Amino acid sequence: MRLSQIDADNLNDSLVNKILFSVPNDDLKKGDCILVFGSFIDWENRMKIAINLYKEGRAPTILISGGASEIGNKKEALIMREYAINNGVKLEDVLVEDESLNTTENVLCSLLVLHRAKVLSKIKRILVVSSQHHIRRCMLTLSKYMPRDIEYTYCYNMDKCDKERMFEEVRNTIKYIKEGIIDDVELSI
Repeated sequence: MRLSQIDADNLNDSLVNKILFSVPNDDLKKGDCILVFGSFIDWENRMKIAINLYKEGRAPTILISGGASEIGNKKEALIMREYAINNGVKLEDVLVEDESLNTTENVLCSLLVLHRAKVLSKIKRILVVSSQHHIRRCMLTLSKYMPRDIEYTYCYNMDKCDKERMFEEVRNTIKYIKEGIIDDVELSI
């Protein structure tokens, strides 16, 4: 069944869990860049994952994406960069995208940052960091907008997010597919 064929008004716990949590695990291979999706709620957990990947030598660069919410006087990507630097990541190994307002813009604006840094053509593999419930939408958005020859592995924490937030994530994903904003996918449900 295609994800777009699911009735967003008739979701149940089992279906939501299958959609959100049947995503690929990290394959433990190295990459060229760690892409961290911003989050007002879960930014610190995401950054801990990214910093660990960086320190393990899995990728030489961290690209932090997120400008949607401001925490205090700073955009989330700037807070996340400061956190990375304070936790042992070299400043020159951090790229920042702080203009995006949602997941689609995270990808589009990150694409521009990679292009402007003159590294996009060198990127063959990206380690994607987000919360587990957000990975499905990240996957569909990356497949829609990023160059087709880039490979991904998905690095996430096994988060416990509330039921309403999970249902909203699925409803939004279905809506964005139907609007043509992100790619559709076949699910074995």
